[in-house]
Amino acid sequence: MNPIASLSPQERKRRDFVLNGSLAKVIWTLTWPLAVYTFFNYLYGFFDMVMVSFIGNNELASVVFIDEIKNAIVAFGGGIAAAGTVLVAREYGAGNIEAARRNAGTSFLLAFLVSSAVVLVILALGKNGLRWLNAPDEVIEAGAGYYYLQMASTALMAVNSVFIGLEKAKGNTRIIFILNIAAMTVKLGLSAWFVYGLGEGTLFVALATLIAQGLLMIAAITVMFRKGNSLRIRLRELRLDWGIVGPILALAAPVFLGKFLFSFGKVIVNGMASVYGPLAIAAFGITMKLDGGAGSLANVFEESETGIIGQNLGAKNLKRAVDTGILSLLFSLVVAVVGTVVVVLTLDWMLPVFVNSEAVVLREMVIDIFRWEKFSIFTSAAIAVITGFFIGFKRTQVAFFLNIIRLFAFRIPAMLLFIRLGADHTAVGYAMFVSNTATMVVSIIIFVVFIHRLKNYGEKDLRYSVSESPSA
Repeated sequence: MNPIASLSPQERKRRDFVLNGSLAKVIWTLTWPLAVYTFFNYLYGFFDMVMVSFIGNNELASVVFIDEIKNAIVAFGGGIAAAGTVLVAREYGAGNIEAARRNAGTSFLLAFLVSSAVVLVILALGKNGLRWLNAPDEVIEAGAGYYYLQMASTALMAVNSVFIGLEKAKGNTRIIFILNIAAMTVKLGLSAWFVYGLGEGTLFVALATLIAQGLLMIAAITVMFRKGNSLRIRLRELRLDWGIVGPILALAAPVFLGKFLFSFGKVIVNGMASVYGPLAIAAFGITMKLDGGAGSLANVFEESETGIIGQNLGAKNLKRAVDTGILSLLFSLVVAVVGTVVVVLTLDWMLPVFVNSEAVVLREMVIDIFRWEKFSIFTSAAIAVITGFFIGFKRTQVAFFLNIIRLFAFRIPAMLLFIRLGADHTAVGYAMFVSNTATMVVSIIIFVVFIHRLKNYGEKDLRYSVSESPSA
């Protein structure tokens, strides 16, 4: 029996659309639910920041500092989910549904085990971990409870990342949109109730995140284990099959190490910024929230891109996979330019949401850093989409390389240089601008060279000019 025949009519139609439909329409159709989800995700981080700024400046600085640690930990589960997405999409596009299902199950188990182990280590370190990262005492005292709950939530987020990755691999981004919007609504409602209704602090903001991620995990597990799912995970089959674990880890290791080190590097930068005091850390966090909405919308093309590329490479359509990367980059840069203009024009409206009229010093710090940080909307979008392109081609070492040079070759040296030269708090903005711009230039060069090689020499047994239709 043809494995494709086992798919539901709706799923066969969706698979055929990804492989044969108008490519621009495929990219936009798969991206818009992720874009809405990503923007809502930004909004709840935005409102979290607003609510925490209502509590106090030390609490705000602690949330900025600790959230970067959380992002570093999330990279472990996210890296495994990204690798699983690529491998599942390849098999799914090739029509090897059973192989895709086995990869799905192993990705799920591996992400949960690795993330849980990392979280246990972090929790065991406790406040000492924050001290080793040069967190100011005010940050540690104001955010200890927030820290513990946010670390615990990362294990749940690992499971949710795998679920999102598997649905992206099938081109089913609509269910991601629906379930995540529900989870975010719960998160926002609980946070607002805890802070404004009950007068609680950052601990309860983190508790709202934990509850929302827990509910999403329950829904995700229900979908992943249900009978009608073509990539159904069976409990009795859950085991670490090293024939599958090996390829997943080979792909995932550069991704999660690169993302971990990059996010960890932001923690280091926050620690370096502490020479200017907690207000500088808070100002940097506010600045990233001001341009985060536009940045997340521009970056979201990376999320749909990897699944589309994976399916088309599985179906032996190299040209369509390459075109996916080029179109995704162009769409992303257009959104980034529009987003930057919108953020600049609305700055005077958004700034008072975070900074009251009496906090003159904090307001000036935010404006000084934002003057340079706003360019990261464009530069980070280019880096993200190019990184996603290479992940789709299973060249995850490129993603690792870009994250490493962004941090260790450009950002930290730039920050040290500006501090040594006696720059004020604006050094944070300078360092972000230099590192993002330099990394974007390097990534574009690598992108162009790689595409040139694909057009001339192909990819393994695939040739750029050859386009084979997938079996129906």
